[in-house]
Amino acid sequence: MAVMTAHTFAWRTPLLACATALGSLLLTATLPGPLGSSAHAQTTTSALTVPLAGVRPEALSWWWDNIDAALLKAANSEVLAFEWLQRPASPQHLGYSAGARQRQTVLLQGQNRQVDITYLDPVLVRTHVASDNFLGSKPYSFVAQQVSIDGGQAFTVLVQYKAQGKQFTDTSASITVLGSAPALAAPYVAHLGKTLSGLKASVMGALDQRYFNGVLKGRGFYTIGKVDKQLNVTLNVTQEIKGITPDMLSWWWDHIGNTERYKLWQPIDHVSFEWSVPPTTPDMRYDIGAVQKVKENIGKTLMTLNITGADPAVKAPPVPLDDPGYFYALANPTLLDGLLPDNQLVHQWKPNPTGDGVILRSTFKNTALARVINSTFFEDLGNHALREFQMLPYFLPRLYRREALGE
Repeated sequence: MAVMTAHTFAWRTPLLACATALGSLLLTATLPGPLGSSAHAQTTTSALTVPLAGVRPEALSWWWDNIDAALLKAANSEVLAFEWLQRPASPQHLGYSAGARQRQTVLLQGQNRQVDITYLDPVLVRTHVASDNFLGSKPYSFVAQQVSIDGGQAFTVLVQYKAQGKQFTDTSASITVLGSAPALAAPYVAHLGKTLSGLKASVMGALDQRYFNGVLKGRGFYTIGKVDKQLNVTLNVTQEIKGITPDMLSWWWDHIGNTERYKLWQPIDHVSFEWSVPPTTPDMRYDIGAVQKVKENIGKTLMTLNITGADPAVKAPPVPLDDPGYFYALANPTLLDGLLPDNQLVHQWKPNPTGDGVILRSTFKNTALARVINSTFFEDLGNHALREFQMLPYFLPRLYRREALGE
């Protein structure tokens, strides 16, 4: 279903440029503000911009904490070996874990080099990145690394990234070295750029299978009912979503907004979003009569739907509305809207017992004819609900805190 407003990224533009094989290598530009405890201004000694067609930013957010030797070597044949010296604390949540340490053996300038990488506290680069990175649990648009090659002088590498393209299917990554840097810093930047570019062949597939399917789908369950007398099937999905509040979910429905935000919700399954009828008063409760026109993949079936906010007092929902928060809508394929009985959906939520998330119960009542188009439609729909709602902690807290609370 939905996703986020245009992000503001604090990208710094270096002043002098020269070409490299992978992009524009930028030299000697000044960035204001201290890094860590240093009192003097930090300088950008080298930087590189890498376009990643067909790669979403979420793939990089996943990548930092889930690097392994196979993926790394497939992306860049110059990587000869890889190991974690200190594993990431929370690899199953998008964004990097400060304090994680890794070691790579890399062919750099014709020699095998030992590269030690430590993920830095995000606060150390706070003045150089988008401020809303600090409104969520982990950074979403950058990674900050301390790098040492063959035990030599350590230097700081900052990688920032943001969605690109008409449908926000691509990513632009910027690699910057902050502060003073040894001679091998620029070759390392080129090497890292080659690695990121090499991810295009595999990282989205790894994100899909290892994270969305391997992790998120396991955080809830669904049950499929029998075909009733009206030829409808009821699907029930139950999941616990940690890291969001009931208010965040109440706010979300009227503030999905556009395709950019919609793809944050599910970067692979979601294709596009627009308001056919926008909310008249966007607030903390969904707008009855507002119509979302969405295009999304349910399994391998691409569907375009009109999702219309419904009034439970006018059209009875498929289940009692027992929880304090709910969203009730009619969800019909655009080509058949009005020709068949309405498909209904209800999302209901309440605080979880531990107070650090919500319990979400979703009910879908759809025509059994959907199985004519896709024999596993209801199984795919259940998995789709798990894949999208478990993404909310990645982006919704920072959106809500910035836009609703003004933080």
